[in-house]
Amino acid sequence: VLDVAVRVGSPARDSTHRLKGEYVSGLDWHVGQSLPLEPDPLALRVAVWNATSKEIASARETWQRVVANTTVKVADEDPSPDFAPEPSVVDLGPHGGLAFDRSAWEPILSALSARLDAHPDVHASSATLDAVVQTRYFVDSAGTRVREPHQWIRVALNASTTADDGAQLRLYRWRDVADPGDLPDQVTLLAWADDLRRDLVELRAAPSGEAYSGPVLLRGKAAGVFMHEVLGHRVEGHRQKDDEEGQTFKDKVGQQVLPAFLDVWDDPSVEVYGGEHLNGHYRYDDEGVPARRATIVEDGVFRGFLMSRSPIEGFATSNGHGRAQVWNEPVARMANLVVETAAPVPAAELRAKLLAEVKAQGRPFGLLVDEIDGGFTLTGRTFPNAFNVRAVTAWKVFADGRPDERVRTIDLVGTPLVALANVAAAGDDPGVFNGFCGAESGAVPVSAVSPSLLLRTLEVQKKEKGAERPPLLPKPGPAGDS
Repeated sequence: VLDVAVRVGSPARDSTHRLKGEYVSGLDWHVGQSLPLEPDPLALRVAVWNATSKEIASARETWQRVVANTTVKVADEDPSPDFAPEPSVVDLGPHGGLAFDRSAWEPILSALSARLDAHPDVHASSATLDAVVQTRYFVDSAGTRVREPHQWIRVALNASTTADDGAQLRLYRWRDVADPGDLPDQVTLLAWADDLRRDLVELRAAPSGEAYSGPVLLRGKAAGVFMHEVLGHRVEGHRQKDDEEGQTFKDKVGQQVLPAFLDVWDDPSVEVYGGEHLNGHYRYDDEGVPARRATIVEDGVFRGFLMSRSPIEGFATSNGHGRAQVWNEPVARMANLVVETAAPVPAAELRAKLLAEVKAQGRPFGLLVDEIDGGFTLTGRTFPNAFNVRAVTAWKVFADGRPDERVRTIDLVGTPLVALANVAAAGDDPGVFNGFCGAESGAVPVSAVSPSLLLRTLEVQKKEKGAERPPLLPKPGPAGDS
């Protein structure tokens, strides 16, 4: 697969410049080119020439629109250049390769699938294993030449059901690794399947949550996704020079935005954290820049942004976060977002702090959120600058000492500055969330790491609900069953 990016103009202003008042921004996907599999140098040259020629023509046309747009529209709030220079790099790593025994995994997956399906209330389920190996090449007209291998392996269990009130419920458990030897063994995975099936059946029987505002305790992985949505997208550098973006943190450099016991950074060069492989690891970004650590918050004080080669005021260079799915133009994106605390609180004490906050506010219960199924965030100015984090597994924790009660179909919602200001404590249990993040440059692999976080107040709303009844007939059994 060939992906060609072309810029016309000058580093100060080029064809990627944001067009004011137009939906098309110059940061859009472009037509890709599949390369011939045969090792024919002439066929390869023809394919590259054709793709490059098309992109040059497109960039020239876009450049004329940029010239016209900047003539008739108001001046940019941020006059920074469109492209920052970087030293050229030559680093030709090995070709990618993956030794993987597919036949050994087929009976394991079959056994997992059967274990997941062993309850009438599990209406659909799957056990999957994906193994992907890539060799990425990057060359540019300044002399950079990079070859970087990458492999990604995921074992995943998925089960879903429809509750009596029409709610569509799904649980998903997975692990991402870079080496097949780090995959869980069959005994561990069978225990996963039993736990997931039990959790889904209990979730189906649980009451639906209600609208709520009060103390919430987010456990490790859930806290990581929360910080990804609430903070991470708003510190992507290109958003700070886009007049249509909310620019929540543009003027917050040097100001307190989190408690002094919290640091936040993003470093794609980190491969493993707490014994878990990080999905967002890479050595070079999609603009040929070496991966570097970006300090976002230090001792609670906001310090900086995730940067591609599109500079902004006060941040003139990339820190290796220019990323894109193939056939999209790179912009600044998260990779490995990590939250760390200088004042870790043990789990039992953190729960006690939750209950103390519940009682201080005179509320009957607080919420403990253990599992999140992604989320989304709005960062622009047209709509409220808000987030929605989709809770899957949550419990009411009662002030009067009653046992915790599982609840379902709730979303965590709010606005970023208020939510971050309500962080009261952090745990000693960093959890790793591996997944994929979608934004204007496509879907890219990411990781979010965080200890559990206690928030004094967070708002909850009911999740959307389906209207279909559960299946009227029992699901078919194995051949020969009546």
